Amino acid sequence: MNTTLKLKDAWYWACNLALVAAALVSMYTSNGIPFLMVGAPLVLLDRAYLVPMLLFLACIEGSFKVEGVSSSTESQAIAIGAPFLLWDFFQRNGNKVPFKLSLLYIGWVVFVIIGMITYHWHSDHFMQIVLPTFQKAGVVTGIYQHMLKNILKIGFFFLYLKVLVNKDKDFFLRALKLIKDMAPYIFMAILVNMILGGHEAEKYDTIHFGEAKHGDFSANCNALGAFLYISIFEIKSNWYKRGIALIALGCLCFIVLNLGSRNGLLQFMVLGLLAGSMALWNRNWGFKFTAAAVAVVALASVFVLFSDSPTIQRLLVKEAGGDRVDYWMAGIKGVSEEPFFGLGGADAVSYYAVGRYAPGVDDHVMHNTFVEFLVEFGIVGFIFYMILNFTILYHAYKNYMFGIKNNQLLLCIPSISYTISILAGFFISRVWETTLWYHMTFVFVVYIVYRLPVENALKKRKWYILRGLPDPVNQELVLKTY
Repeated sequence: MNTTLKLKDAWYWACNLALVAAALVSMYTSNGIPFLMVGAPLVLLDRAYLVPMLLFLACIEGSFKVEGVSSSTESQAIAIGAPFLLWDFFQRNGNKVPFKLSLLYIGWVVFVIIGMITYHWHSDHFMQIVLPTFQKAGVVTGIYQHMLKNILKIGFFFLYLKVLVNKDKDFFLRALKLIKDMAPYIFMAILVNMILGGHEAEKYDTIHFGEAKHGDFSANCNALGAFLYISIFEIKSNWYKRGIALIALGCLCFIVLNLGSRNGLLQFMVLGLLAGSMALWNRNWGFKFTAAAVAVVALASVFVLFSDSPTIQRLLVKEAGGDRVDYWMAGIKGVSEEPFFGLGGADAVSYYAVGRYAPGVDDHVMHNTFVEFLVEFGIVGFIFYMILNFTILYHAYKNYMFGIKNNQLLLCIPSISYTISILAGFFISRVWETTLWYHMTFVFVVYIVYRLPVENALKKRKWYILRGLPDPVNQELVLKTY
């Protein structure tokens, strides 16, 4: 039996490291095929690998150096994953997504359709004013096709949620454990690729590589970094895992410091606060105080030792966000043209608003997810988007506390990752950012699969106990620990 267990562990790590190595090859060659060639067979053998495969791809795709490869690879990955999801859906789909959550997805589709209609009404007006800028930015052709793809994207993620909630409880925990075990090595691979394929920009000596937009890329990396804190602080972690996770956290810090993203640095500190609180919540006060003191000293040391890094240099210059304020004001002025349903659900609308209402700066997207949604879908759409985000953040908070109270820290991670991702949205445009959608899906999965049964059991607990029946809460709280 011991030999069998060792062979099983060897196979497990061989599969994990093969996926990480394929990710490094794909990043270095700017070709997603190696990653997909390794990932697809693993998904066929164990469907749990679909969760880390899709999430890792969304995080590493900014490293691809050839324009358009990241989006095409993501489409290929979804095309590979969709048949598996459809098969699983038809095999088992008894568990329903709560109607209130289903309404959010339906609302998304409705507003995309409204965005198509409003954009059609205004497109001629847009073209007359800023057509040269649109053509230069490459946002004219394929706008309607892109809107249709957004509808398919919503459908895919609803299917993804539907399949995940119909798996057993062990499945999602196992998928999160796969991400936790591979995350340290993914950060090492990203750093290796950054050193080998990066080049220093003229301003601040920022290391750029591939198509990575430093705001999005750093936010995606920070969201994934939450898994490192479990390996570092979990009581059952051995010293090897702790050491590897600490090295990976150092790699993440180095990546953020050299991307020149102040937003990324802010999210890195938010990550430390949320993930650190999660990891230390159930520890004694002496350990909490020691860990907090070490964290403060480490952060201060980073600012001193790496004061010449691009990110800290940009922070010290105290630029007021570049032209972001101009973009935001232009978006707010632009929505006044069509306050109720906006100007249309396309990036071109942002370019139009900036081009018309902020003539002193280059035409650009809003650099703010919420203002972008406001200008594209109007006040009505903005209200819907705020309801959506408050719903997700409400469940994220409840999931976070549920995981801590039941000592299932893996269940807290989607809450941290989504919070980091949406906070980054105050400074970058990421309405359709794929990682945001993955973390949203995972928040809903934790709620439906783990929290909702316990909440339902609490409602009927008194009725059961009065009749001498077993406590339903104790039965629902039986979670397998990894």
